[in-house]
Amino acid sequence: MDFEEKVTYYDPSEQKEFEVVKAGVHNAYVKNFEFKREWTNDNNQVADIYEATYTLADTNMTVRSKGFFLWKSPGKDDSFASNPAGNKRVSIFLDAIGYPLNTVKIKNSKGEVQEVNAIPEVLDDSHITDAPLTITVVHEEYKGKTYAKEVKVEKWEDAPQKEEEEDLPF
Repeated sequence: MDFEEKVTYYDPSEQKEFEVVKAGVHNAYVKNFEFKREWTNDNNQVADIYEATYTLADTNMTVRSKGFFLWKSPGKDDSFASNPAGNKRVSIFLDAIGYPLNTVKIKNSKGEVQEVNAIPEVLDDSHITDAPLTITVVHEEYKGKTYAKEVKVEKWEDAPQKEEEEDLPF
């Protein structure tokens, strides 16, 4: 019997130079919003850390976000402390993409009744993926290389909805 060996190859002429997204303000769509890990700080406050990846509208290049901390509220049997002020960045993100949030009345730490947006601890991807927004990108140096990172999100006014890709019939 004769067996044919499968091979692959490396062609340096096909290699594309890594291109860093330009720093500045870009219109983008959320490609994904992923849970990375749970974290507890020195004040015994617990957060889920998420990271978004964006696709730039004009170049199709991708950019990652800095982390989004979704600080949890303790239940009756939990021993950790709350950090509702820490949810500012994730709240701005959800507002910018038009994520549906319920408004509730709470008594804050000062004893005052206040109306706030209730952020679910489990976010629905269907309201996040492909959502349009405007991001601010900066460059960061790490181990001698330059990387682009989102540091600010805002609503993309009059954004066109992202065109859906057709599923292939096979």
